[in-house]
Amino acid sequence: MPAPLVGRKFGVNVIPVPGRDSCRQIHVLGLSGSSRQQPGMSKSEKLLQRALERFAGFGCQTRFLRLKDLTIHDCEGNYSENPAYCTYPCQSSMKYDDDQMQVVYDAVLACDVLILATPIRWNNHSALVQKFVERMNAIENQYSWFGNRMIKDKVAGMIIIGHVDGIQHVAGNLMNFFSWLGFHTPEVAIASWVGENDEDTTKDWGQIESNRYTKEDLEDLVASSIRLACALKRHVAEETGSITHP
Repeated sequence: MPAPLVGRKFGVNVIPVPGRDSCRQIHVLGLSGSSRQQPGMSKSEKLLQRALERFAGFGCQTRFLRLKDLTIHDCEGNYSENPAYCTYPCQSSMKYDDDQMQVVYDAVLACDVLILATPIRWNNHSALVQKFVERMNAIENQYSWFGNRMIKDKVAGMIIIGHVDGIQHVAGNLMNFFSWLGFHTPEVAIASWVGENDEDTTKDWGQIESNRYTKEDLEDLVASSIRLACALKRHVAEETGSITHP
């Protein structure tokens, strides 16, 4: 009697990518939520850069932002006083001359695909990502309170890296957040890696590089994000009558 098949199999979910003409229409934003001081130190950011290289290799237009490089003030909870006070532009953007959250707003609204990368911090996403989430309430509230859907036909995916903490917990929180904003999630929405219990982070990158599961997930995240973004663009074109059928 043969032994039962165990473990995850490679190459089962190979996702084809549309042609380069379609890919060239896709704008991808990579948003890093790592708090590491210097570029290149963060493993989640390295994987994000790798994903952006893959997107660019297919012909997509890419942009990269580090939340840590921007001055972003805390959400001041205007919604709690009155939902109508949570507006866009955000009150904090108008209140503080040095606030740079508008850079993020503009980049998110201009992209077709958003890939957010975060380390795990005590079973949750990073504090920088939480600040981003809370400040994005000004966008979400435009629909829930004012009936103005600012995010539609956009795709969101995640890169999550950590040790002994919960990938599923972080992913669940962020997928809920993206859903409320109006994003669509592709069939493979998450690329991840979890380290050993010894929490020796000095050997993480070598293990991430050699992990076939993480590599395959990253490839599938890119491919499925492109496919969904292209499908959404085609759907919009068909609805508006701007597509030409052969």
